[in-house]
Amino acid sequence: MFLSRRAFLSTATAAAATPILNARAGSRLTIRLSYASAPARGLYQSLAQGFMDARPDINVVLDSPAVDYDGLVQQTLRQNITKQLPDITHQGLNQIRPLADRGIAVPLDGFIAGDPAWKTIGVPDAMTSFARYGGKTCALPFAISVPVLFYNIDLVRRAGGDPDNLPQDWDGVIALGRKIAGLGEGTSGLYVEYTNNGWSFQTLVGAFGGRMMSEDETRITFDGPAGLQALQLLQRLAREGQPALNTEQARQAFRAGTLGILFTASSLLTGFQQSAAGNFKLKVGSLPVASQTARLPAGGNGMAILTDDPDKQKACWDYIKFAAGPAGQTIMVEATGYVPVNQAAINDPGGLGRFFDQHPEHRIASQRISMMTGWFSFPGENNSRIIKTIEDHCYLVVSQKQDPAAALSSLRKDVDALLPH
Repeated sequence: MFLSRRAFLSTATAAAATPILNARAGSRLTIRLSYASAPARGLYQSLAQGFMDARPDINVVLDSPAVDYDGLVQQTLRQNITKQLPDITHQGLNQIRPLADRGIAVPLDGFIAGDPAWKTIGVPDAMTSFARYGGKTCALPFAISVPVLFYNIDLVRRAGGDPDNLPQDWDGVIALGRKIAGLGEGTSGLYVEYTNNGWSFQTLVGAFGGRMMSEDETRITFDGPAGLQALQLLQRLAREGQPALNTEQARQAFRAGTLGILFTASSLLTGFQQSAAGNFKLKVGSLPVASQTARLPAGGNGMAILTDDPDKQKACWDYIKFAAGPAGQTIMVEATGYVPVNQAAINDPGGLGRFFDQHPEHRIASQRISMMTGWFSFPGENNSRIIKTIEDHCYLVVSQKQDPAAALSSLRKDVDALLPH
């Protein structure tokens, strides 16, 4: 889930951790787990409880949640210095690389190769590459967030739109947003998020057929036509009347029924459905894609083992198999709008297949799995600073303080200065 990335977080320690169960835990092997963010607390409590029900010999203790993925990786780096690392962590998929580069994340290739059960668990091989650096698999995905458009169908109807034929390109989406804004009465039309750990910019670059860096990571490539189109779209949105809101304000406006269309992450679906219930009809639409070669970054998080204790590593690996397996994925999907990483669970008519049949809005995001790729993390020590730099330049474009072409040139220079050479 994407929250404000600028909030400060003090280091969570074992003393601040929250035990899930119970007075008998003293004789059991205990593993400590970290995650983000507070709204996801219930998910990770349910996941840990489900794992402990299946494995009563292992106790799971949750750290206090980090504010967001950026806060979590910074917390983890501090914990490494103070020797207070948790045993396993759910890190944002674009924040695992700093742990891999520093040798903090334990490579999982030996566990994968040495466990016959992994081959039958249902996670496609392509997804195991989402956190592979230097030829090593440093984490495995748990929950994937896909870019989607959320529609307030009541406002769409009032503006003369057709809920059964929602627009498939940006021209149509923008035109519909303009009609909704024209309803007045404090109603806004369209909001495209542009500050959420750099994910939106990377998504738009991918949707226009580009990528952030060359495959060998020797040169920046987001400064090409796809990057320019992404920034031109953001500025066009501002000129067409995108409200001057920050990300959380826009999400709150959608929950309140005063925003007609919101581009954001699919992981927010369950929360939005709860807000919409009894107030307005909600529908999920696919993000317009302008290129047949489009590859969209998978938001969400992956699971990395941090402990060097062999017994705890085995217990953490068993937790990973549970969380990525049908049972764990069912817990995750029913609690959120994340897309499952387990294809077998999706195809199971008695499991998630039935859930998707009963909740068709959840199926929309899963239809984009074939387009998903890893959430790019920049090499070197400055990934978080680069993300902030990207967001700052996007703001300059949206606020019309900088021309897209000039912003792209400036962004390229600023990012290049933060990369290792």
